[in-house]
Amino acid sequence: MSFSEILNIFLGGGVVALIVAVATMRATVRKANADAEKAKAEAETVHITNTENATRILVENIVKPLKDELHATREDLQATKREMASTKREMARLRKAVEAASGCPHSDGCPVLARLRDHQKDADRTSSEPADSDGLRHNSDIYADCPDGSGAGEPCGDEDIRGQPP
Repeated sequence: MSFSEILNIFLGGGVVALIVAVATMRATVRKANADAEKAKAEAETVHITNTENATRILVENIVKPLKDELHATREDLQATKREMASTKREMARLRKAVEAASGCPHSDGCPVLARLRDHQKDADRTSSEPADSDGLRHNSDIYADCPDGSGAGEPCGDEDIRGQPP
């Protein structure tokens, strides 16, 4: 085989076709890689869009109602705290008045102190029936409804309470 025959074989079509095929294949691979990167970018965009939509739905349907409920609960709690503070002050006033009533010269015959003592006895008993404090109040003559219609359950204006707390 001569040199020209060898060159003819290489240059005759096999090598050229191989070079053309390799060059075409590289271009195809580059194009496929570019398409794959583009698909990945689109998938990431869809993923981000879906995440944003899910977050928006979560905020609108769950977070905002929970915030509103929390705000309402805090307002109710503040109102309850104010009410409890007011009740505590009133209880302190009542406790002071009851303690001061024992020093009153009329404390032996005081119907209010008698009821408080009776109520304490009822509370000390371990009865299954609740104490009827309203029944005692309504049966008392001093606490009868006044004819002029002033205050059911309050002493009438004719009674002298001598500085006793209402």
